[in-house]
Amino acid sequence: MISYGGFLEPAIVKPQSKVILLDNGHAKSTPGKRSLKLDNGTQFFEYEFNRDIVKRIAKKLDQLGIKYHILVPEEDVDIPVSVRAQRANEYCKKYGKTNCYLISVHANALGTNANWNNARGWSVYTTKGLTKSDDFANILFDEAQKILPRYNMTLRNSGLPHTKSFEENFTVIYKSYCPAVLTENLFYTNKKDCAFLMSEEGREAIAQIHVNAIKRL
Repeated sequence: MISYGGFLEPAIVKPQSKVILLDNGHAKSTPGKRSLKLDNGTQFFEYEFNRDIVKRIAKKLDQLGIKYHILVPEEDVDIPVSVRAQRANEYCKKYGKTNCYLISVHANALGTNANWNNARGWSVYTTKGLTKSDDFANILFDEAQKILPRYNMTLRNSGLPHTKSFEENFTVIYKSYCPAVLTENLFYTNKKDCAFLMSEEGREAIAQIHVNAIKRL
């Protein structure tokens, strides 16, 4: 193992033909999707966070020579989730669905943002039932479990017998041809989680979780 910036990473990246499809959820125009202001006056906007994490993942994949595509370069327009899935499927047709993996990056929320709440934790979602997506989700959960507790961040495990992921047929992953997961990277309606998501070390940690999991595919 080699340490980069405090993170342990596999020393060798396996030769592969996998293509990673990165979906940054929501847009600047999406209503809500923001936190209360923190004590230092900063505020979390989910569209910005999702795009920043995807950019960080992409930069690391460039360094590793792993092929990827960002599905939603748009910032101001909230591209419908069905269109996002269609874009993913075009790449699946080009590269083969068995060679593609979709990751939709989000942050979680509870309530109406009127007050901070106690909901916390990192989680990953797949569609209902046992699929290849569950294998990827379990890898992601494993990598998150290696990193997040260092920062006193928690994880949410579904407790299902076949997967650690929660199961919902979210359109972007349900309509995608390839294995697909949606990560909910902590709760921005929780003050502790939100402060971590606004920090540089927090964002690097979140990005590295995804990259470490990708390297294991």
